[in-house]
Amino acid sequence: MIEAAHRDRRPELFRNLARYEADHGALPGIVDPDWRETLVAQLISSLRRIEFIRLLLNKNIDQRRLDPSSSLFDPLQGSLLLSRQGKLDEAIWLAFIGTHFGKHLTDGWKLPALIYGSFGKGPHWIAALYGADPLKFETMLDANRARLIDPAQSGRFSNHRQYQSKRPEVIARVFRSFHAWQFQDGGFAAKVRSIHQQGGQQPTETFDALYRSMRDVYGFGRLGNFDFLTMIGKLHLAPIEPGSVYLSGATGPLAGAKLLFHADRGFKVGAKGLGSRVDGLDPYLNVGKQVLEDSLCNWQKSPHRYVYFKG
Repeated sequence: MIEAAHRDRRPELFRNLARYEADHGALPGIVDPDWRETLVAQLISSLRRIEFIRLLLNKNIDQRRLDPSSSLFDPLQGSLLLSRQGKLDEAIWLAFIGTHFGKHLTDGWKLPALIYGSFGKGPHWIAALYGADPLKFETMLDANRARLIDPAQSGRFSNHRQYQSKRPEVIARVFRSFHAWQFQDGGFAAKVRSIHQQGGQQPTETFDALYRSMRDVYGFGRLGNFDFLTMIGKLHLAPIEPGSVYLSGATGPLAGAKLLFHADRGFKVGAKGLGSRVDGLDPYLNVGKQVLEDSLCNWQKSPHRYVYFKG
């Protein structure tokens, strides 16, 4: 059960935080035992979210996960299914759609399903079809402008993407810029091969090169890029993993790092140097950079009491 996953790591995480403090000094944000307890609870919660994706890797996936007209539609599971079928570029494209819109806590995948499926009227905007006629996709968006504006009809973005616009011209710009990024080298596999040829094949170095290359993807920014790339890594669509928490441009994770190291969310300190200090926690905690980033973000929202947050 996911709810019980990693529970046995709780004593280990407490010990490893103490080991870090023995080597580097006390962490001001968790001097209070309740705040320390909450941070450990958020670390475990973040580990469980990754565990859920890991379990999908060996799961039989229903073909209806690819069908936006089905209640079973799930762009992340659909992406994994496409990858198994050898359709890497379609898998990357669907993972992009899932990341951009996200899964809303109440509405689920309603918003991406409607857009991917042309509001139930077809066609399904797979990468190949979109690339052949992006203007037709944009015309479809504009024809459904009124439905898009009304969240009751179209659904909502996930919490991580809540400030994104549903205006057709903005969604069109996001899709155009991502498609250009994905296919500018001839497809995603070619993009990764090019990075390997230029800078080696280390997963963290490849992640960093992809992260920096996504600056031209409109509307993603630091959080969108990080979420997308960590997701395709977890889905095994690419051999990549973050070697840093990438605090530059962050909001919640940066506030969490300031709170942890300085007991003050508003402490004046550079993101680059602080990010290095957060990265330095991982050799002790051994949870991975994504877990550190996610747990710090959620911990700082309620450091005195554990609250479950879903992206």
